[in-house]
Amino acid sequence: MFQNRRLRRIALVAVLLPAFILLAGFAFRNVLLNRMLRDRLESLEARTGIEIRYQKAGFTGISTVKIHQLCLLPPEGDTLMTIQRIRVSISPLALLTFRLKLGFAEINKPKLTLWREGNESNYLFLLNHGSDSVSTTTHEAQGRNYKALTDRIFSLIFNYIPANIRITGLQAIALINRHHLSFRMDDLLIDDRAFSTRVYVVEDTTTNQWYLGGLIQPSTGTAGISLTTAGLAPVKIPYLQHRWGLLLAFDSLKLDLKYQKESYGYSQLTGSVQTSNQRINHARISPYDVVLSSGSAAFSIKTGDTWAEIDSATRISFNGQAFRLFARYNQSPEKRIQLRINEPDFDAATFFNALPEGLFTNLAGIRVKGRLGFSLHFDLNPDLPDSLEFTAALKQKGFSILSFGATDFRRINGDFPYTAYEKGLPVRTFMAGPENPDFRHLNQIPDYLKYAIMTSEDGAFFHHNGFIPEAIRESIITNIKEKRFARGGSTISMQLVKNVFLNRNKTITRKLEEMLITWLIESQRLVSKERMFEVYLNVIETGPMVYGVNEAARFYFAKDVSKLTLAESIYLASIVPRPKAFRYSFDQNGDLREHLKAYYELVSSKMLRKEWITQADFDRLLPAVELKGPARELVVMTDTIPAEAEEF
Repeated sequence: MFQNRRLRRIALVAVLLPAFILLAGFAFRNVLLNRMLRDRLESLEARTGIEIRYQKAGFTGISTVKIHQLCLLPPEGDTLMTIQRIRVSISPLALLTFRLKLGFAEINKPKLTLWREGNESNYLFLLNHGSDSVSTTTHEAQGRNYKALTDRIFSLIFNYIPANIRITGLQAIALINRHHLSFRMDDLLIDDRAFSTRVYVVEDTTTNQWYLGGLIQPSTGTAGISLTTAGLAPVKIPYLQHRWGLLLAFDSLKLDLKYQKESYGYSQLTGSVQTSNQRINHARISPYDVVLSSGSAAFSIKTGDTWAEIDSATRISFNGQAFRLFARYNQSPEKRIQLRINEPDFDAATFFNALPEGLFTNLAGIRVKGRLGFSLHFDLNPDLPDSLEFTAALKQKGFSILSFGATDFRRINGDFPYTAYEKGLPVRTFMAGPENPDFRHLNQIPDYLKYAIMTSEDGAFFHHNGFIPEAIRESIITNIKEKRFARGGSTISMQLVKNVFLNRNKTITRKLEEMLITWLIESQRLVSKERMFEVYLNVIETGPMVYGVNEAARFYFAKDVSKLTLAESIYLASIVPRPKAFRYSFDQNGDLREHLKAYYELVSSKMLRKEWITQADFDRLLPAVELKGPARELVVMTDTIPAEAEEF
């Protein structure tokens, strides 16, 4: 009997105790919840540096929690984020064991505000705060820690985006140095880490609409994102045009990537990106919109503590033409920039057909056949410019031009109207041929002048194929040292192409187009060297609205070009690189400046070594000329040369 009563008591306790615990847990669930929240928020604050506050939090029903008026405060600056209400389902049983297991969540009216004015900001601290601050400090003196930066960014992406959530009335507002930008998503649903929404974008007074969708998988470190236009206008990436003058727009973009935090010293991003109808515009790229009907890249990017690299597995494709790219930047133990492209064999027709609309306008519509190969090697320590290693080559196999497109480069074999440009605008047109009274055939121009200009500009003109890689290398070195575009490295062939076929806009693509046209003319022997030199001497700028060597002879010396002396010829050669700087060639005594006297010595000694002048010519030469033409009235005799004169 006693034994039975004991068993009944044990059974009663076994039933009532869990019930009591559940009842007590239910009664004190809000206390437990707030304790859990405080623990979680303190941990989050420690990791991010953000102070997190909320007005109240509590259960409604058995498993639903509401948090009201959540606020994220940065260490300095205005509030980073406010959320009107969060509603989330949790497991009450997990709460009893001091675990916070979240189910589906709803967030109402979150508002993210990013603010920056100069060095003051309410968000930049997120990129500098983290658990690996020791590593960051170690490299603080050396520069940015690229691996730490990569890890922070992707830690935020993969660790703080929930698996299931609905967000309504989301706003993100950025006021960056007084430039206004805002995003709005009325309804964003993330279901099992997949999401889709319509995005309303306002930049100053311009409004655009996008469709955004994707899938983020923290367990595998992968993400896929698609972005397409939801209206008539293409997707235009905001802020770039305001900050850097870069327009980047497209109809659609698809990005797939995988993030790996490697244990042996670097982090890696691999994946692919595809765009359609991409449009690019920047003053340093082209004066026109550059259009890519299709573009893609399969990339592999690695970041270490002191280096970042696009490794050679990266393959970039545009309009059907693909090439592999390697690029690396080291900031320690010494700075180093490396760039390599090596495509030994590709179809020439595919390449020329792939040239984007808005670039290489003279080559639009050209038809070719055969194979091409291209290689580029660039290796530089910016602190030691003379260390530069540079080689570039475009090779051909069975290559030929079937028909010309927008421009027939053979037209300079005959007489043609030449248009001179200044700052990208046409200023004068004249005939390059005998119809022009100042035109002179090559045999009418004295050897002194021809050889002086060749010595100054391109001594190997009659022997190279349009390019002198060492001259390009030296020009890069000089420009790095002087921190400005001080030397061009162009051959006479390249200068002729620039003068005759291009509009003088100083853009990256203009230089590439110049080099490609030069290669076509030289490799296909479209124009003889003699004719190229003849046209060059008759169209080069030699003073203010003065073009060609005969106009120059009359402008400076009031004589025909055929009558020039050796001293006068060398002076004209000195004018070619900076034709408007002639005004500052003389000092207050009317003598040539010292740098021009040294120039005379250099040029004449080179001419003597090549037997372009005799020893007697060299011995009789004096670095002195007398201006007798209209130029005489424009000369400014001063002790100092204005800085702007050096920029011509």
